Amino acid sequence: MDLLDLDRRACELNIKLLKEMSRSDLSMATPCAEWNIRELVQHQVDTTATFVAEVRGTKITGAPVGNDPLGVYTAAVQEAWNAFDTAGMLDAEWNFPGFGKQSGRTIVAAHYLDNLIHAWDLARAVGQHLTFDDDMAQAATRIASHYPEGISAFAPPVQVDENATTTDRLVASLGRSPHWPA
Repeated sequence: MDLLDLDRRACELNIKLLKEMSRSDLSMATPCAEWNIRELVQHQVDTTATFVAEVRGTKITGAPVGNDPLGVYTAAVQEAWNAFDTAGMLDAEWNFPGFGKQSGRTIVAAHYLDNLIHAWDLARAVGQHLTFDDDMAQAATRIASHYPEGISAFAPPVQVDENATTTDRLVASLGRSPHWPA
């Protein structure tokens, strides 16, 4: 599993979705009950800035998304990709906010999972059904299975039918109804 490639692909899903949105979409509700689209993208930018700051040993420099969520998000993930591509980053230990010292692989995996699940959130917010590529969904499922139960970053799991798709099982395990907003 190439974590850096998976992370790029997850972020590129968000970029694609943001390119398709209008300003009026920014106030739409998302499956993350506490955030509308603008707030969700701000969360992604802030989280990414935190990861970058930890890896680079600098201050957190997240920017407000304002009316340019695409530009601000794209700049933030480009910074992350540059930081994550640093030689030795994946094998070194870094401070993972709220979890102490963790390997670079764990940090990139968390960034990947966060961005992948929020791509689904963005898609659902604008009425799209997003099905992840199998390798992405399976990798995210493996990563999520290592998260401590009740992690505050996600809502409690939602029950799904035994015939649910890999994507539906993943989003349900992270507290989202695959049928949102129903």
